[in-house]
Amino acid sequence: MKSLPRKIKGTILLFVLGSVLLSGCAFKDIDKSVFVAMIALDVSDDEEKPYKVTLKLYEPTGSFNEATEPQYSYLSENGETLSEAIRMMESYSDKELEFGHSKLIILGEELVKDNKNKEILDFLLRRPDIQMISWIAVGRPNAEEIIKMIPQGESAAYPELFNYFDSNGTTTPYIVTTHLFEFRRNMKESGIDSVLPIIEINHEDQHFEVNKSLLLAINKEPLELNSLDTSIYNMLSRSVKHANLLIKEDGDHFIANIDTVKSKFNVNIKNPSEIQLDINISLYGSIAESHKPMISKDLPQYNEELKKESEEKFKGFITEMKKHGYDPLGFGIDYKAKVLHNRRMTDEEWMEAYKKAKVNLTVKPGIKSTGSIQ
Repeated sequence: MKSLPRKIKGTILLFVLGSVLLSGCAFKDIDKSVFVAMIALDVSDDEEKPYKVTLKLYEPTGSFNEATEPQYSYLSENGETLSEAIRMMESYSDKELEFGHSKLIILGEELVKDNKNKEILDFLLRRPDIQMISWIAVGRPNAEEIIKMIPQGESAAYPELFNYFDSNGTTTPYIVTTHLFEFRRNMKESGIDSVLPIIEINHEDQHFEVNKSLLLAINKEPLELNSLDTSIYNMLSRSVKHANLLIKEDGDHFIANIDTVKSKFNVNIKNPSEIQLDINISLYGSIAESHKPMISKDLPQYNEELKKESEEKFKGFITEMKKHGYDPLGFGIDYKAKVLHNRRMTDEEWMEAYKKAKVNLTVKPGIKSTGSIQ
């Protein structure tokens, strides 16, 4: 019998060695892991260990149908660094802390206002087990209190907070949804600033309130956006398709239910140091509520009132952003895309030109009906 060819012998040897090596890989059983649902990052009371990390952990259960209420456990530790706090918490549990299923990262308001964003991003981005598609938000007054609050009626299988950001639950123009990769990109990129939702607790009714947001940029004081400004930001950034606008013009008082929002903007370069911001917005919908009877033949008048009121609100928002030197819509990105790198203004020159820029904003109204009344 002939011996096997040398190539075949080599292939068999590699297969055997590979099988032996693979069999030695340390795969842990699922019952040896505990899954992290949320991560809370705060400022601690210890000056030597300024960071406080709190983890919300899923409690193992045999069946979600049998669970009468959600069950969680919590780990909390202070550290000189975020990584040190995590390492210390690993010694508190007999199971491996698994971050791969964590969907929400909450930053305490005090931590954000202390301009710790660089350190936070460095920690979150270096860990390979933290998902870049995780949502990130600001907790008021702190992140620990937010993740420890369990509203009445919360499902055992899915934390209620997730429904605010996953587009499968509530849909409202007052909620900003920001992913970790977006936060990192906007904080690193000059020409656009980050917007994070603010999560608060209504202690009287024991439920969350998410209808404000916080503007963040490196080396700048955070700027809070109220509910109206948050909804306007969402409409201008095309993050929502539905919204309501209160119209008070010429004796009319009604709510325009906007079911389609289209917006686009353009940086018009007049000369190397002078720019104009051109914004075109289309609003389509119907009248949802009114203090007096609405007549279909007066729709042109209602559209003019919508146009006047919305242009005033949108222009006021952009003017306020320019005044504070914030650019959440990314006009700076549009400028850099149009000018060669060796002909661009410096970041400081661009900011001065942005603050002085003329705003040319036009709204195309499209109220189609006065609604249905029976």
